[in-house]
Amino acid sequence: MSGKLYDLKEHWMLIISLMFVASILRAPITAVGPVVDQIKASLHISNTVAGLLTTIPLLIFGIASPFIPRLVRKYSINLIIFYSLIFILCGLVIRNLSSVEWFILGTIIIGLGIAVGNVTIPSYVKLKFPLHIGLITGLYGAVMNGMAGIGGGLSVPLSEVSRYDYKLSLSIWLILALLAIVFWIKQLKAPTYHTKGVDENTPTLTVKDITKSRIAWGLALSFGLQSMIFYSVVAWVPTILVAQGLTFKTAGYYFMFAQFIQVPIAFIFPQFVESVKNKRIPVIIIFICFITGFSLMFVQQNIVLLIAMLLIGSGAGSAFSTCMVLFSLKANTYDGSMMLSGFSQSVGYIIAASGPLLMGMIQDQIQNEIVNIYIFILLSIMVFITLIIATEDKTIEETIFTKR
Repeated sequence: MSGKLYDLKEHWMLIISLMFVASILRAPITAVGPVVDQIKASLHISNTVAGLLTTIPLLIFGIASPFIPRLVRKYSINLIIFYSLIFILCGLVIRNLSSVEWFILGTIIIGLGIAVGNVTIPSYVKLKFPLHIGLITGLYGAVMNGMAGIGGGLSVPLSEVSRYDYKLSLSIWLILALLAIVFWIKQLKAPTYHTKGVDENTPTLTVKDITKSRIAWGLALSFGLQSMIFYSVVAWVPTILVAQGLTFKTAGYYFMFAQFIQVPIAFIFPQFVESVKNKRIPVIIIFICFITGFSLMFVQQNIVLLIAMLLIGSGAGSAFSTCMVLFSLKANTYDGSMMLSGFSQSVGYIIAASGPLLMGMIQDQIQNEIVNIYIFILLSIMVFITLIIATEDKTIEETIFTKR
């Protein structure tokens, strides 16, 4: 035990740096949903285009993710993460330059930066903290969800305190981006890790290898479906809550509560997934949270809607945390973890990208937000099925190389 504690204490500055990186991997996107009506009015766009603003980062995640492991193999992973933080900072500035074109360009740049963090952090944790995968994954997951909750909950109040309206609430994340850059600069002096040196006794995986693993496909699909749920919730659940009788401000607070409950869950659940022998027990818990939460959204009572949001938040936090820790646990090596993470997030985010846009199109055509609740229930069932496949008691290397 003392040895493990010493390892963590020895890397406390790295842990803090990772937490600052985690703080801006969701919040710049979740801050958009609660003020989407202000953005629509200011930029003169439709519900479909508004849905596209949330969809763009997901498409960028899907397109960029397969290339990130190649960049890491060529350059230092610390350097790649540093440049991703620069991208996020620049994107946050560009996004508020008063036109839909600038908003979209800034969103694309933010998406590129976040994509790097999404892919690299799980394998970075496996590399630097192999004895504490659940703990460190839980820490950065808790910070990521906590900041996402703050972003969603404070967007409307911040937009009302000055004439800059939604631009102020979307610009506040510049502070955390700057802090992340400052703290990560120290990591540029750390040793460069090359995957061949770390995993020299194991064959280097290719994308073609990954596609032969049923576990990789199960994890990719489950990651995509849970991401579709999360980003569709970010984009449209505040609107659904308003349709069920809440004010925009109250809907924003309910959304914030749903994000905040993910903080302790994101911390505890990865450790639970890592320690429990039967990995399908967490899958059942996720399914119960999602199905119950979305079903309760049909009820037009404030307290019931609050419970619904807390359950949905619990399901989202558990599902995301499970996927994150599985990126590490379902690979034997650092390189395998990086490839699995890149593949799963590429496939997953392309799937997820259709969610917000689809729901925006449905609202434009049907003018009834409640129908989207049925879509959320269907997605919850699909998450359950694919996670069952992903939690088979093998690693991707075992499913790939035993076939040769």
